[in-house]
Amino acid sequence: MSFDGKRVLVTGSSRGIGLATARAFLTRGVRVAVNGRSDDSVAKAIEDLAGGDAVIAVPGDLASVETCETVVGRTLEAFGGLDVLVNNAGVYAIATIEETDEAAWDAIIDTSLKAAFFCSRAALPALQESQGSIVNIASSAGLMGFPQIAAYCAAKAGLVNMTRSMALELAPEVRVNCVCPGPVDTDMGRINLDPGLPPEAARVAFEQGLPVQRMGTVEEIAEAVVWLAAEAGGFVTGSVFAIDGGRTAGGQKRRSAAAGNDA
Repeated sequence: MSFDGKRVLVTGSSRGIGLATARAFLTRGVRVAVNGRSDDSVAKAIEDLAGGDAVIAVPGDLASVETCETVVGRTLEAFGGLDVLVNNAGVYAIATIEETDEAAWDAIIDTSLKAAFFCSRAALPALQESQGSIVNIASSAGLMGFPQIAAYCAAKAGLVNMTRSMALELAPEVRVNCVCPGPVDTDMGRINLDPGLPPEAARVAFEQGLPVQRMGTVEEIAEAVVWLAAEAGGFVTGSVFAIDGGRTAGGQKRRSAAAGNDA
């Protein structure tokens, strides 16, 4: 899946899934714009990527429309256009409904949902010109409910259905798809582990609740994003891909306590 000469902006790419996605594109000859909230976080990511002139820094907190337009504008100015936009930036926090105040709600919705819309809007003329694509990074929390992350579930569910709407409106010039990661081995993913257990025991207990019995890797998510953006995925638009180890399939894998066999 060669992308020689292509241009990609990955929002929220200073760490985790975003950084892995930027690296996956770089290895295929893509010029990549790296975004994160701060100059320092983006500088560190670019150092880690070691992509030379193929990587540019476009830092900025995407919670505001103005910053979305600035980040996209700087990318277009540097690259002369855009072929792929990956909307990955997001905010995650565990809080009950009672604990979620307006500031917390706005932070999650603005970065996880509003930013994806306005970055897409700002990039749209360039993507239409290049016949490009948008890949939104949602979550298994956009496909099913979880307690104590109501605002996050709302943001990611909105991103899932926004993907479908945009895909219909922008076809055939621009394809729009969505990836919904499940538990991934990142700093954000490990927040969900039981704090009352030792770290390794908490991880084992958590993974036993997943059909595949392990957390995903950032590379697995990144490869799916790359495929969706590639010519190989050219017949795919408006689709939502759950990459979650079976979490949203409708149940959990159960084992017989007596025999140790799959039930």
